[in-house]
Amino acid sequence: MSKSNRRSRDSDTATQMNVTRKQFDWSETRPSAAVTEYISAMTGREQTDFAPLYETIDPEALDSLVDSSGRSTPVSISFEYAGHSVTVRSDGELVIKAPSSSIGR
Repeated sequence: MSKSNRRSRDSDTATQMNVTRKQFDWSETRPSAAVTEYISAMTGREQTDFAPLYETIDPEALDSLVDSSGRSTPVSISFEYAGHSVTVRSDGELVIKAPSSSIGR
């Protein structure tokens, strides 16, 4: 395979991924709730259509780790949930990466 073919394939993979970001106030919204609610809204599916979050990550531990009150060092937690790559940051940012074909279904 030539270099140009490899580059083309790599860029195709990048364009097939949709990345969405949303800012939250973790003092008002639990990170674990934001993950399930946001993926549900992105996909247009009910939260009950997905496996419970606790089968992927401990929701209480996620909420506790991301809680930025009294913490001077930023925290970022990444994991896979419902076919999406999820990153939750202590600064309130939630980043979801999903294949473009799953958005809106």
